[in-house]
Amino acid sequence: MWYGSVCESPTTLQNGGIEHEKQKTLSLLLAGTMTAALLAVPTQAAGAPTLQPEPYTISADHWSREDFSQEASPEVFTGVYSRELYNAIRQTMLDGTSAAAPTYTMVSKEDYSAVKKLIGRMEGVLRYEHHVPQGFTDYWQYLNYFAVSAEVPENYQVPLDFVQPVIEATEEMTDRERVKAFNDYLRTLLAYQKGKTVGITQTFAPHAGEPKAACGSYARAMKFLCRAADIPCFTVSSKTHTWNLVYVEGRWLHVDVSANDLSGRNGILLIETYQTGKDQAPEATAFLKELFVPSSTK
Repeated sequence: MWYGSVCESPTTLQNGGIEHEKQKTLSLLLAGTMTAALLAVPTQAAGAPTLQPEPYTISADHWSREDFSQEASPEVFTGVYSRELYNAIRQTMLDGTSAAAPTYTMVSKEDYSAVKKLIGRMEGVLRYEHHVPQGFTDYWQYLNYFAVSAEVPENYQVPLDFVQPVIEATEEMTDRERVKAFNDYLRTLLAYQKGKTVGITQTFAPHAGEPKAACGSYARAMKFLCRAADIPCFTVSSKTHTWNLVYVEGRWLHVDVSANDLSGRNGILLIETYQTGKDQAPEATAFLKELFVPSSTK
């Protein structure tokens, strides 16, 4: 006999009916058992409130707790890179990963992308992000409110352990000597290849051979090493290239580890001017210099 597209014998159909009755009986038994179990459990009082996270509101102490901008060169405060933004980010940099409430400022929808790129260039050991607190259920009403959080990503602990011997081995050196050592160290870890990307967790981990990496990966790795050694450092980009600015001996100097590795010589290592690439965001770069080292551009 045909049922749909499946051919079944009368015996099969008969056995299937028996099995169906067995499953029906078993379902009834299970339902009865679950009902009895539920009746045995004390029920909550009718109308008992459901636990909800504490509502979060922005209060006065969440705005700038100090005017750090007075320490910086006034020339860097242009457009979105305002004193208020400076104070908010600088407060987070000083608080670090503490439980202190982040400091808020106002960033418009039009300026949001530029500020996100700015804090992305800061990342080293700490990752800086736009902070949205838990329990802030009506955040959609405060879209222009902007705070920055700082944390060490969980997957960065292994890279930190991996570079610890290098950090410790260079502790007695000057910052200039340490940066040179980090440059040479990275040249042994990575091999330049255009278009390739290697993350921090792949760069600073045991591996056979040298992972292929382009300029952005070298620059991020340099930031990680410098920040692990408490040396101010961030990335700079042109349309086609990325390198680092490092603060050494009272000056911001250029370091291009990828170019040094590719050329086989340290031609771009702690130099004052770099003509290869044109900085895509010079105003943001000046602002970052003052965030990391107040008065460093005066």
